[in-house]
Amino acid sequence: MVAKCGTFAPVALASVSLILFACFVRAAADPLTDPLLGPIQAQLAALDGPTGYYSTAYRPSETLYWSHLPQWMRNDSAGHRVTAVLDIGCGYGTLLALAAQIYSAQAHCMDVTHYIPEFGRLRGFHFVKGNIQTDPVPPPGQFGVIVMTEVLEHFNFDPLPTLKKIHDSLTPDGVFFLTTPDASAWGRQTKYYSRLKDLPPVDASKPFIDDHIWVYDRKELLDLVARAGFRVVNLDYAPGVGHRHFNLELRREKQ
Repeated sequence: MVAKCGTFAPVALASVSLILFACFVRAAADPLTDPLLGPIQAQLAALDGPTGYYSTAYRPSETLYWSHLPQWMRNDSAGHRVTAVLDIGCGYGTLLALAAQIYSAQAHCMDVTHYIPEFGRLRGFHFVKGNIQTDPVPPPGQFGVIVMTEVLEHFNFDPLPTLKKIHDSLTPDGVFFLTTPDASAWGRQTKYYSRLKDLPPVDASKPFIDDHIWVYDRKELLDLVARAGFRVVNLDYAPGVGHRHFNLELRREKQ
């Protein structure tokens, strides 16, 4: 008889110990989840169809990139009144839908591609097609929460002006949730530039390169967000797919 996690079976004590250890390892590796996530993902999968990319590839892995954010949002929402949430590079909209429910707030999203428009319509998303580096934030200055997951590494230009733009688009008590790969795990991306400071100023006339332009290490990332006017509330690592990713909860520094 094979014993499974959460069941009992007449096996030797040593076998029980091994089973319990395996259950512990599996539980520790699971991403932090939220009870609202399942219905959101199920709705997306139904709209995408059983053979769609979301259903077959993205759904099984998406929470591995931002595994800490749902709980941080829950903790923050207990004492933080938010009327509008913005997701920059919202992708399919899973995390935006979750944030909008947690905060009971309007959902705004900005991306270069609209992946499953019907999901956004059903959820009441205010979608704007655009590039956060070259286009204005829609509309600025009213967001209690801004989310940007797996986008920073795609920035084609100097990231500091854009992060300052995001900072200024938050309400004074606003929170910025950010995820990006960790260079100490993924390695450097030097296909385009050999140093972070070589990334050029923003130029809307240049074609957008959809690739990892720069992958940050911890020192670079913390220095960047500090210069943009943020303080770190939480920093942890999500497992990612193969290598870990930074998860950060940031607040505007009091001015």
